[in-house]
Amino acid sequence: MRRTVFVVIAIAVLLPIAILMARSATPVVDLPSPVLSLGQATSITVHVRDPRGVRKVAAIVQQNGTQFPIWQLAQPSSATDGTWSFVAGVKTTPQLRDGKAKLILEATSNDLLRKTARLDRDVTVVTQPPTVSVNSEQHYLYLGMADLVAFSVSGSWNAAGVRVGDQTFRAWPMPGGKPGLFSLFAFAWNMPAGTVPQVFASNDAGNDVTSPITFQFPKNLSRN
Repeated sequence: MRRTVFVVIAIAVLLPIAILMARSATPVVDLPSPVLSLGQATSITVHVRDPRGVRKVAAIVQQNGTQFPIWQLAQPSSATDGTWSFVAGVKTTPQLRDGKAKLILEATSNDLLRKTARLDRDVTVVTQPPTVSVNSEQHYLYLGMADLVAFSVSGSWNAAGVRVGDQTFRAWPMPGGKPGLFSLFAFAWNMPAGTVPQVFASNDAGNDVTSPITFQFPKNLSRN
């Protein structure tokens, strides 16, 4: 009889706990767009899925052992599939310095157990845009021709080359281990009049700088 009573009590106590455990969920956190760098004000979008909604979603940047809270959901959300955007960078967190850091995203479920999921991403803090220095040699451009320009880029960058109108031509390292870069670009026969070829350099922090190429259209062969 006592055993039966004990079993009944055990079931009465453990069954709700088991049901609660079975119905609880851990949020799933992801970044729809990769975040590699933080600049002056980098836009970040976080996506969270949880069948119970979320009680808390927060973003932290950790650098040199110090954590800087940069964003938090204003209030709990019942959304089971939610997306939120915020801005992070030096403008909102001036304590950040150039170099490596870690972006930490945390989401806490809205159920009774309040399970928390965490997503970490290594990022680079970039406080300054790259700089471009173009070879001062004058280029003579003809419609429908190709040309080559040499230049150098300093600072943090991940893409560089030449833009001519809506066309982009990538940069390549100088051969033979020489310093600098070069880009082979085309000036199409139907390029609009007044188009100025521009050397560019950009980085993942959203910085994009340009510098014009010194050029001239020979008068007898220009569009006019």
